[in-house]
Amino acid sequence: MLQRRIWWAFVLVLAVGIGISVSIVILGDKVQAINRIFIAEKLPQSRSLGELRGAIGDQERVLYEYYSFTATKASFQSQLASNNQHLAKILAELDKDKSAAQQVQQLRVQLGALDDLSEKLATILGAADIDWDGARVILALVKLKVREIEGTLGNIATANQTAVDKLSEDSQNIVGMMVNWTVGFSVFVFCVSFFVGYYVVAILREGLERRRLSMFPERDPNVVLRLSQSGDILYANPSTFHLLAELQLDTKDARNLLPADFCKKLDETASSPISNSQFEQARGQHTFEYTVSYLNDFSEFHVYVKDVTARKRAEAKLVYQAFFDEETGLPNQYKLQQELTIALSNKHSGTLLMIVADHEQEIFETYGAAITANWLAKIAQRLSTVSQQSELTLYRFSNNAFIAVIESDVLHVAQERAQQFLSASEQPLQVDGYELLSTLSIGAAVLHYDDAHAPDVVAEDTVKQAANACNRIRSSGGNGIGLYDEAMGKAAAHYLSLSTDLKYAVQNNELRLHYQPKVEAATGRLVGMEALVRWMHPKRGMISPAEFIPIAEDTGLIVEIGRWVLHEACRQNAAWQRDGLRALRVAVNLSARQFRSTNLLSEIDAAIAQTGLPVNALELEITESMVMDDPDTLIELLNAIRQRGIYLALDDFGTGHSSLSYLKRFPIDCIKIDRAFIKDLPDNLDDVAIVKTIVAMAKALDMSTVAEGVETAEQLALLNTIDCDQIQGFFFSRPLAADDFLAFYRKHN
Repeated sequence: MLQRRIWWAFVLVLAVGIGISVSIVILGDKVQAINRIFIAEKLPQSRSLGELRGAIGDQERVLYEYYSFTATKASFQSQLASNNQHLAKILAELDKDKSAAQQVQQLRVQLGALDDLSEKLATILGAADIDWDGARVILALVKLKVREIEGTLGNIATANQTAVDKLSEDSQNIVGMMVNWTVGFSVFVFCVSFFVGYYVVAILREGLERRRLSMFPERDPNVVLRLSQSGDILYANPSTFHLLAELQLDTKDARNLLPADFCKKLDETASSPISNSQFEQARGQHTFEYTVSYLNDFSEFHVYVKDVTARKRAEAKLVYQAFFDEETGLPNQYKLQQELTIALSNKHSGTLLMIVADHEQEIFETYGAAITANWLAKIAQRLSTVSQQSELTLYRFSNNAFIAVIESDVLHVAQERAQQFLSASEQPLQVDGYELLSTLSIGAAVLHYDDAHAPDVVAEDTVKQAANACNRIRSSGGNGIGLYDEAMGKAAAHYLSLSTDLKYAVQNNELRLHYQPKVEAATGRLVGMEALVRWMHPKRGMISPAEFIPIAEDTGLIVEIGRWVLHEACRQNAAWQRDGLRALRVAVNLSARQFRSTNLLSEIDAAIAQTGLPVNALELEITESMVMDDPDTLIELLNAIRQRGIYLALDDFGTGHSSLSYLKRFPIDCIKIDRAFIKDLPDNLDDVAIVKTIVAMAKALDMSTVAEGVETAEQLALLNTIDCDQIQGFFFSRPLAADDFLAFYRKHN
């Protein structure tokens, strides 16, 4: 196709070149004709006109010389005759130009008249008695005639020049046309050359690409064969013989690489609508992939043979990794889901045991990841041994969770199997020189076929049920067996529902703050209040903090809720003070997560700055367990808070494990005595002694005290006798909404 286009381009250039050449030859002939006219006619005419002017001038000069007697009569007659001959000759030349015939005839008449005047002058001057007046008249007439002749010569010369200019213009036009044709042809040739060059490059590239393509089979690491329609091998690339040698087959016959029924495969491919086929076949330890294409235009087959042994092994490894745990060799959760779905599809039933290793987090934090992984591997070995003895199937569900599948759905059978696992876990494990506990939490759930639900859904729900039962055991300390019941499912669903709704509680403005007054024990004077968060659920109504705060702690939402509580408490107290209320100190509880946050100080500063609350009107409450986790580090944080002028209170004192050596270093302003020591006062003498000790210790450390949970006058009386500073409890007021607290203030202020 490309060669044909180049051929047609050549023919087109040749035809256009011939046409332009012929045109240039014709135009050249026209230029030559113009030149011939100019040389043969116009140029001689210009020369003749010039000679004619000279001859007339000579004749006029001769007449004047004869008149002045500077010339003799013989000389005059001789010169006049010679001049007339010369004029006759010039006129003869002018007659050749037919375009000026009329003007030449006029010139001839004028010259005749001039000759007559010359004769008359000769006659007058030849007489004995010369008529000088008549001679002067003749000379005047001669002069006029000469001027008339010169006018005629000028007209002839002008006509001749016009004709010459026309010839020159025609010649230039023709030459310009020839130049344009030549330039146009040159541009045309250039364009065609560019076109031809483009296709020549395309042809070269095509040839190079064909050569490159022809090298593919030669350099292809896989076997490439070309077969005739009858199955004879027409071509085999070098990789064919390399593979034959590797397989220790006869290298002279490439058919050794083809299956015995290959001819049948060829026939099937040729008759296939797509004329292609692909199949695999194992030969010894190798697996080969055959791709066969039938080329109908050439009536032959192209065969590609690829060794896919490595790929098959990799696929098998991927399948194993997808369904088995590499560390223990146990089937994983995906294999469990697959096999449970198959079992339920066949209407089988059974029991699932969710087995979780206790203390995994503690061991990880104490000994690190490597020892934890070895510990879990040994637990898996122990569980596998028990499973094999009991003919159970064990799966590794997650890092520290396993599932055993029991084919029986009788619960006492499941309990016996679970007890076998617990008994085996009683002995600690020796791991890298450490003796580590290996107790288990086990949850059991019955797997029943349910035709109302898809098998995979039933399998997933049963696993969740076993996990719920297991989590119940773990939350109670672990090392036990739990059976799933519907109450667990409802509790889990309730927990999940509340945790989902809690995510939007802040942004939907569902949280509320209630304020419990704190009063001086001796006077009953209101000195402050503790801000306590409440959740007004749009559907469930008021939800107790005891129900949603643990969820917030588990999900991490406590940080966002704590930030909101801090800001809202500051805002409300600042608003009350702006409205004229006496300066009261609002206490805000900090959660453990909030206390460990790196943004705590900036959040406190933002709350103070945005609300305008004086820093001494804010008190932050922390618990013993929060400060005793890492006391050396937290002392710096507490000092930073105290330096801002914000008060610090130690909440629930006495319920944790406070160290007095640390306590005296903490910049604590107030100790809050937990309600557990207040509720049995004054009857419980042990509690009385403990409260007295706490109050005395606080006084010694220059700290104030607040008794929580005061509900009776007797409790108040006792607390006054031991010099407790402030009290807080239902005896004075339960936590109040903002409006109710304002009313309480106005009543008791």
